[in-house]
Amino acid sequence: MSRNSIIALIVFFVAVIAFFVLTRHTETQQRVQQNVLSFVRPLFGLTSNLSAKAEAVAKGMKTLPQLEEENRQLKLTNEQLTLRNQLLNDMERENTGLRNALGFKQRSQFKLVPARIIARSSATWWTSVQIDRGERDGLDSDMPVVVDEGLVGKTTTVAENTAYVLLITDEGCKVAATVESTRENGILSGERTSSGNAPELSLNFLAKTAVPQLKPGLKVFSSGVGGVFPSGLVLGEIRSVEMRALDARARVSPAVNLARLENVFVVVGQRETPPAPTPAPRTR
Repeated sequence: MSRNSIIALIVFFVAVIAFFVLTRHTETQQRVQQNVLSFVRPLFGLTSNLSAKAEAVAKGMKTLPQLEEENRQLKLTNEQLTLRNQLLNDMERENTGLRNALGFKQRSQFKLVPARIIARSSATWWTSVQIDRGERDGLDSDMPVVVDEGLVGKTTTVAENTAYVLLITDEGCKVAATVESTRENGILSGERTSSGNAPELSLNFLAKTAVPQLKPGLKVFSSGVGGVFPSGLVLGEIRSVEMRALDARARVSPAVNLARLENVFVVVGQRETPPAPTPAPRTR
């Protein structure tokens, strides 16, 4: 029994005893009854309200199995929302990539064949990839492969519907290169690495006298010498320069993130007409 109920019971007994002990006059008896009832009634009302509220709370409480089931449903809903959000992000990233690729193709000075990476081995991750274009699409060996950011590599073995691309980070892919804002030329190639880290590029046969000009951050472009790669393709940027016995060598970070290749373009020729200029943004 609650504390309020005990208090109400004690008051009730006191009122009854007072009723019998007090005078026998009817008027006084009625007055006492009225006073007792007016005092006791709120207490019983309070007790009744508390009991009703306690009963309502008890009915509203859920059992442990109900709580477990509700928690399971919430987890399932959260997983579904997370998956949906990831799918939407992937779709947005893919659409952005396709829009950028379309813009690059339209403003490029080359004839480009779009291709998708369809195979890539972990053993040759930094050396070659396979694309879904081949002879049927006009591809041949030793064709440059590019993206908007710069040079990816060149085609090697070409079949009817597929082709292999030798990446710029392979030591067998050599590109005649020049450093911006200087007249320094060299040969850029990949470096063999024994770890899983992305290999750097090495720009060799640089003149020792050019070392003070070769500052980190300078961009390296293809020079066009050799006939395989046209001039002006971005290869990377200088990270550091070191002196050697007969020449100097620069470490170059690739311009293209080769670890995340999905779509590329194969250069199959030069455009006969220059690309249309990109319209300037409107000003209000």
